[in-house]
Amino acid sequence: MKNRLLLIIFLSVTILSALEIPAQEEAIPISVSLTGYVENPGVYQITPLNRLSDLLLLNKTAALEQTKVLLEKIEDVDRYEKNRGLRNIQITRAGKTVTYDLLKFYRLGDISQNPLLKDGDVVFVPAIQNFISIGGGINLPGEMEFVEGDQLITIINLALGFTYDADISKVQLYRYQANRIDYDVLNYDLKANPALFDILLKADDRILISCNSEIRTRQRIKIYGQIKYPGEYVIDANTTLYEVLQQAGGLTKRGDLKRLVYYNENVNADPDPYLELLMQRSMSEMTPLEYSYLRNNLMQLKGKYSIDPLKMMNSEGKEANPYLFDGDRIYVPEKIDMVWVSGQVKNPGMISWVEGKDWDYYIQAAGGYTNNRKAGKGRIIRSNSGNWVKPGKNVAIRAGDTIFVPAQTDRSMWTDVKDIVTLTSSVVTIILGVRTFTRN
Repeated sequence: MKNRLLLIIFLSVTILSALEIPAQEEAIPISVSLTGYVENPGVYQITPLNRLSDLLLLNKTAALEQTKVLLEKIEDVDRYEKNRGLRNIQITRAGKTVTYDLLKFYRLGDISQNPLLKDGDVVFVPAIQNFISIGGGINLPGEMEFVEGDQLITIINLALGFTYDADISKVQLYRYQANRIDYDVLNYDLKANPALFDILLKADDRILISCNSEIRTRQRIKIYGQIKYPGEYVIDANTTLYEVLQQAGGLTKRGDLKRLVYYNENVNADPDPYLELLMQRSMSEMTPLEYSYLRNNLMQLKGKYSIDPLKMMNSEGKEANPYLFDGDRIYVPEKIDMVWVSGQVKNPGMISWVEGKDWDYYIQAAGGYTNNRKAGKGRIIRSNSGNWVKPGKNVAIRAGDTIFVPAQTDRSMWTDVKDIVTLTSSVVTIILGVRTFTRN
């Protein structure tokens, strides 16, 4: 598919170039011959402004002119590209032959290796005869064509240099012996002896650049939700949760610190892109169903850390302040200043949350119990964890919590559980629906 896209681009460029030719009538066409390991050898009409690389591009385009055999031609293009000797191209002009390394132009921008062509030039492209390979801490590892006289620095440059974690004090060169079966391992310290960059290589040499495992990779975390500056942040081994929250400008006025969710994405075998999308939106932008999905999935996240965000913030990061790791995700949800009272009360529904008010306050605000309630079995369902808590004098009702009063019934405990789970989801749906309606 990639090759097809490239070929379409090449054809488009050729057509656009053809459209511009009338405006350049002073450019007299010249004839050059292309021979060797190419798709379509022959004589080509080009302009004096065309370079060696342009000729090879035209040759590739010509290979696809017969659309009836397009797939076969694409396979031919791949075969020629893999084995074409770009580092040994010969141009014969007026009886004199000069060799050019076109790969140096493609990789390093060396324009001297991509000359302008002249009328009567004969270009010969050989097949690759010898290879050399480089791997490890290098930006473009793999095999490439070997040219007699190549130095170690030549191949390193053509492989676009070292990676950030390359250890140039530990470079190994694997070289075959005369029997072409056994090989020697030569160890070089390029850091201590830079002159080794200039050593001459041989065909079939294999170069391995060691990597320093102690150099940390670039580690990133993401912050979503009610934070002043959400987004991606770079961390190191000593970055803490409190520190990155401060870097992100702290919570907005609508941020609910108590319900902060902190988890590691790498622990999740199957990351949920839809969940991540919802975490970037405010409650007013979500449908009730979307918020229900968000809340339920946050409760069940794998890789979720157990933290006390209030303790962390109140101590200014001196307590309950974990170090962050690559792939960590932090989500600050929006405050819900409501308590849902459901089950066996006379007027079930949303009650405005009042700090410090207890179970009895919300039951009375909902009209009191019905005659069918199951005494002593009511529970508080926490908004941040989904845990069920038995009400009591010292048990605070928090914003977003659900109060559930079961009915007197002979049904099984499992039936009650299923109904409560269904009810909880409905609660969130109604809360969000009303909130969205009132804001609009």
